[in-house]
Amino acid sequence: MIFKDLNISLFNSINSFAKEHTLLDKAAIFLAEDLNTVLISFLVFLLVVQWKTYHLLFAKTLVIVLFSLLLSDIIEFFYHHPRPFQIDLGHKLIGHGSTSSFPSQHTITVVIIGFSYWMAGFKKIGLMGLLCAVIVGLSRIFVGVHFPFDVIGSFVIGFMLVVSVNYALKELAIRIRRIKPVQLID
Repeated sequence: MIFKDLNISLFNSINSFAKEHTLLDKAAIFLAEDLNTVLISFLVFLLVVQWKTYHLLFAKTLVIVLFSLLLSDIIEFFYHHPRPFQIDLGHKLIGHGSTSSFPSQHTITVVIIGFSYWMAGFKKIGLMGLLCAVIVGLSRIFVGVHFPFDVIGSFVIGFMLVVSVNYALKELAIRIRRIKPVQLID
């Protein structure tokens, strides 16, 4: 119960500013719904401009994001956590369905982007992605569709997915290098 109470308390402390200032609400709505689109558009622009540099990393990141969608569905199947507005908490500034609130898919997508680029050596893009993830996560709480632990869980899951895929690809590359070619024709 202590985690539930802490989660609700943190939610209330962030969401309590909603509906106090119209400009702040509009900014939070943009950040909650569209900042990830802006970041992805920037990455697509980089991909087009410098294909050779970014194409493999972009593809790997896209696969991890798609895998995170599947994982989110699996989590929801086994564990449905209500959204704040479903239990009459806080102010809801955007429309949202009654799907499970854990994890925040908006946040996990940007977390995966940030960690993928950062771990691939593109530190500035990665840090920009992680900063965007923090902003998206906080804004999703502010607009009333996620709890703080949904966002924290998204960071943990996103990090674990990126590390796991990087490890699996590294192991796969090592095993492929060990394979000796077989001569089929004499």
